[in-house]
Amino acid sequence: MQINPNEFTDRCDFGFIDSVPNETNGNPVETFIPKFSRWFGWRNQTFNQQYQLLGVTQTDTKQIVVRHDKEITPDMRVRINDVVYQFVLFSPDNRSLRDTFDLLTLKEVEKP
Repeated sequence: MQINPNEFTDRCDFGFIDSVPNETNGNPVETFIPKFSRWFGWRNQTFNQQYQLLGVTQTDTKQIVVRHDKEITPDMRVRINDVVYQFVLFSPDNRSLRDTFDLLTLKEVEKP
């Protein structure tokens, strides 16, 4: 997979969903809590990848690439432009090379 870090032109936040009290009435509300942010680049899915995801009923997914980071875990959520996504596929590159990248397939988190 040919990846050019110069294409990492967008910023995303990695974090978790947590319950926090509503300021108005004190009821718990699930909200995204960011832990850190990273630069990323969008990836186009091939037709083969799209058909494979259709087979497991995962449509409307997006792919992004970030530099490999051990802090990123599969249970995290990603916020891009105020939209929160969960990982459908998490493909970290654990090789001990200087330039390694993680491929993340994302699906928008459904609102409760």
